[in-house]
Amino acid sequence: MELNEHTDRPSNDEIAQKLMELHTILIVADYPEDHASRYPRLAYTISRMEESVSELAKQGKLQEAIPGVGDIVSTIITEYVETGTCSKLQEYASDIPDSIVELIPIPGLGPKTIKLLYQEVGIDSLLSLRSAIDEGKLKGIKGIGKKTIEKFEEYLEEKL
Repeated sequence: MELNEHTDRPSNDEIAQKLMELHTILIVADYPEDHASRYPRLAYTISRMEESVSELAKQGKLQEAIPGVGDIVSTIITEYVETGTCSKLQEYASDIPDSIVELIPIPGLGPKTIKLLYQEVGIDSLLSLRSAIDEGKLKGIKGIGKKTIEKFEEYLEEKL
């Protein structure tokens, strides 16, 4: 997806969402959690900034303007602003289905649980979650109780 130089730059919320996707993919791909944990914090900061992060990236001022942004994160954000993706996301996502990001917005489902469901049951999309619930595959999985499954089902009713 090529981004138009003026009109199609990602908003701060879109950049924050991409950082949350990166965090989840890194966790599922067994990236060290202490390193991956920076991305949700940055997403939170970026989503609340008034200044355009896309514009800061274009000007090369990310490290000056955003606390916690170093060379690596600056490169990630700049790549995303310029191309719509980033090499770190592509590198770690290569072994994981793209559809796994469908699971991120589900209430009560964080990156560690997504990783657990992916590794234990092979859940990698909304449809595979629906099937796993229907087939009773979530019963007995640590941290997944009746109320959690009900939340998943509510979300799936709305989205599928």
